[in-house]
Amino acid sequence: MVQTTRSIHKGDHLAADTGTSANSLRDHRNSPGTILGRVLAFLICLWIAWCTSVGPIYRRSGSMAEFGWQNALILLCALAVCLGLVALVRHLLYGGESPLSMLRRSDGAVGKAIRTVRDSLSGRKRLRSAGRAYRSFIMRQTRGWKPIMCLLVIGWSWALVTLLAAYGADLYAQIAECSNWILQLRGDVPQYGGNAFTQMDVYPIGHYLWPSEPTFLTDQHNLVLTFFYGMTALASQRLTGSYDAGIVLLAGLQLVFGAFCCSVTADRFFTGGHPDDSSCHMTSAVTEPGAYRAGPLARTLVILFFLVCPFNVFSSISLTKSPLFAFSFVWWFGIWYQTIRQDGAGNHPFASPRTLVGLAVSTLIMLISAKYGIYIVIAQIALALIMLRRYWKTYLICLLLPAMAFTALVSGLEGAGHVIKGDPIESKSIQLQQVARVARVDPSGIDSQTRQDLDPILDLDSAASNYTPWEADRVKSSGNQPKLIVYKWRTVTDDQMKKFNKAWLNLAKGHAVPYLDALMAECYGYFDVNDSAYVAMSYYLNNSYVQESSTWIQYWCRDWRNGVTGAARTWASIPVLGWIAQGNFWVTLALILIAAWLSAGRWRHLLEFLPLLLIMGVMVTAPANNFERHMLPVAMVVPFLILAMSCERRHVLTGANQDDCSPDREGTRRN
Repeated sequence: MVQTTRSIHKGDHLAADTGTSANSLRDHRNSPGTILGRVLAFLICLWIAWCTSVGPIYRRSGSMAEFGWQNALILLCALAVCLGLVALVRHLLYGGESPLSMLRRSDGAVGKAIRTVRDSLSGRKRLRSAGRAYRSFIMRQTRGWKPIMCLLVIGWSWALVTLLAAYGADLYAQIAECSNWILQLRGDVPQYGGNAFTQMDVYPIGHYLWPSEPTFLTDQHNLVLTFFYGMTALASQRLTGSYDAGIVLLAGLQLVFGAFCCSVTADRFFTGGHPDDSSCHMTSAVTEPGAYRAGPLARTLVILFFLVCPFNVFSSISLTKSPLFAFSFVWWFGIWYQTIRQDGAGNHPFASPRTLVGLAVSTLIMLISAKYGIYIVIAQIALALIMLRRYWKTYLICLLLPAMAFTALVSGLEGAGHVIKGDPIESKSIQLQQVARVARVDPSGIDSQTRQDLDPILDLDSAASNYTPWEADRVKSSGNQPKLIVYKWRTVTDDQMKKFNKAWLNLAKGHAVPYLDALMAECYGYFDVNDSAYVAMSYYLNNSYVQESSTWIQYWCRDWRNGVTGAARTWASIPVLGWIAQGNFWVTLALILIAAWLSAGRWRHLLEFLPLLLIMGVMVTAPANNFERHMLPVAMVVPFLILAMSCERRHVLTGANQDDCSPDREGTRRN
């Protein structure tokens, strides 16, 4: 018999979740896995509190040496808040009563007021009728991925129609590479190497990486994406006389793709990993469909999140690599959630060809759109082989083969001299910042051997002058900007670059504080909700590349474009209320949710958490602090994490076995 909400106990939940008896609850709470989870949860909360406490220091370009009692107080308060939120979420996961429910049942003034308002609303026939109509509407419009996709396309269409596209310098760099490549094919070879200024000198690629024979395609901005974007823009120029039509076409294609990715994932989470077209269902013991399906309020909030939150709307038309990765990651993330939910005896979550194709295609697009995607895929393969090794053939076909094929393609073209590989200096942002900070605050502390090893790579005097705590690009020296040369990309050699890590480690001796300062100043804002985005997604709407360099896009709703950008920035700047418009709020919330799951001993969901944690690691090593586009993959899946937790809670309250699918089912049919 299905247990009611009032009769379920924590021990009963544990039996459903872990297969243990109710009497083993205490043993579970003291198990090594649960203890480890709580330690990790505490460390996560401590990291959030630490970033929040040092925020005031680094916003005024200070140093860790200035950490005082005010910062310590901020740290303790933030830690208490984070631990309280983790405890609350963990309480709800175990089927505990929600604070709102407690207030509603209380005999105090608040409880009476809530009951009075509820009774008043329930007594109005028109409101009840409108409520039933809306419930029917939203459930119908979110039943299946196609209706959800229609909602998103319609809801985002205003951005495409009025703003057309959003982009920055990277898009013009990709177009320039393809343009030079076309000229080379025609025999009109542009200047190459030496002191000639080429596209490869704008985002500097060390000349030691250039093939002896001229080539102008690079992997600096991701080869496949560069070719697709660049050739589309050049085709537009040939047909219409400008890049603009091609850029708008690319923005429209990304909007449709983003709507598809978000809709198929929303459908998976709305149904608890068991969508309507799935042939795998919960056991017949679960007689109440609401035990695993999201209700109208949850569905409404998720749809509103994607339709209203500025970074989601702007990402739909933003051609800046990160949004494309974020959308494909959302698709990929949903497939893993469905896998975890449907894994069980006699059932194969990957039985459907659609699921296999979806996993392979989303993996490939992740690899195409972001270089760090390869590390996420490889780490996921390793973890999946540990936790769900029986599906190893699926991982081989849908994860490993796309990764190997893509890597082999790019490496082969680079090895043959047809493509210039990306400069490894791009992955050394934190190290460059640390060296530059030491060069500024303690130049005399750099010993002669370290200086000798670094001198062929960096101009230390220029590094000290150019050092900006929140941005590493000024140290990496973009060649088209009036900056002092720091990275000596024209003259540095491969052998000289190999000495960089050794010199960096030697410099760390005696410079712990500057090194820590350089690290924290580059990343604290990603986890401090009080910090405003250094570069928000709204930047790509009305920067000079859009408003001045375009042919006719700049004249299309120009004032409206500026107004939308200003409105988004004004909303994000409002204390507390503006948090939901900032990417770092959702990143911080994701960390708190992950901490709650770990503290509850839910290690089976590590397949969902690990990619998010790896992406957060990418944020820490990113070339700028609080760069909103780097947060998109994590921010976009947070509502789905909340839905997943809500689903587990409903299973607890109804006594459902979350791992049980009928053994006679063959699998799923999903996109």
